[in-house]
Amino acid sequence: MIVDAHTKISKILKEKPEAIQVIAGINPMFKKLENPILRRSLATRVSVKDAAKIGKMDVNDFLKALEKAGFEVKYSTEQSDEKNLKILPPDFSNREIVTLDVRPIITEGKDPFGYINKVAKKIKPEQILLIINDFEPIPLIDFLISKNFIHWMKQDEEGNYLTYFKLNCKKGNFFQRLFGKKIPCKYHSIEKNDNAADTTEKSTEESEVDRENFDKIKQEFNGKLVEIDVRNLEMPLPMKTILEKLEELPDGYALFVHHKRIPQFLLPELEKRHYQITAKTVEPDYTFLIIYKDQNNG
Repeated sequence: MIVDAHTKISKILKEKPEAIQVIAGINPMFKKLENPILRRSLATRVSVKDAAKIGKMDVNDFLKALEKAGFEVKYSTEQSDEKNLKILPPDFSNREIVTLDVRPIITEGKDPFGYINKVAKKIKPEQILLIINDFEPIPLIDFLISKNFIHWMKQDEEGNYLTYFKLNCKKGNFFQRLFGKKIPCKYHSIEKNDNAADTTEKSTEESEVDRENFDKIKQEFNGKLVEIDVRNLEMPLPMKTILEKLEELPDGYALFVHHKRIPQFLLPELEKRHYQITAKTVEPDYTFLIIYKDQNNG
């Protein structure tokens, strides 16, 4: 296995589980990965490059430590894209700030993504979501950017990262505004109740996934489907389980998932990993998913 800047930490640990001790020793920030829950949550989302950025170190220094641990590495020739932290815009002082401090959640060994996702879905366009963490939340930033959020970040005197998220909702044209028609954001919906939230998700699903392809894709992978059922798992275990199974998937195989619905939180993660997804609704709260590698991206 050749490790480079874009290799996921989960693949490294799958190849050599004992490498967790090496990674934890590279930087104090990475000791959190010794917690199995956080390891399953973060390792599938974070690449070597991301980890180096979180640890405020050069990516090649990270790769050098892995090389000493017995990995074959390909050093990075990319220019560092490290930028100064963005400054909090002054107009935030007039906005309601919804604060979520994830440090206690992580200290308890829990995955913060489920909590963040729940709060973020209820953020209104006039509000600001503030996430407080003791390291730069790169996977979270990538996810919320993909869902029409923009962000600013700064550090407090104790070195904690304060990341502010604002919905970048599109404004309607003159006639839409005149007649009071609202343009829904890609991610945002104000949920009055759980049923309303489900309805919003299902309407989004229709446009994001090509359902008509399902039978064709299933036939293409006939005899090469790995099947799992995540319907009875508590959040966020369905997403974790799917990502872990994809890491183990043999070349040329697809993952067949029994799920309650198309998991919106999973879609950007699949896109980043160059996976495609197709789905077929069997009945309410029961959906088939087939997840397979995008052959155009290897």
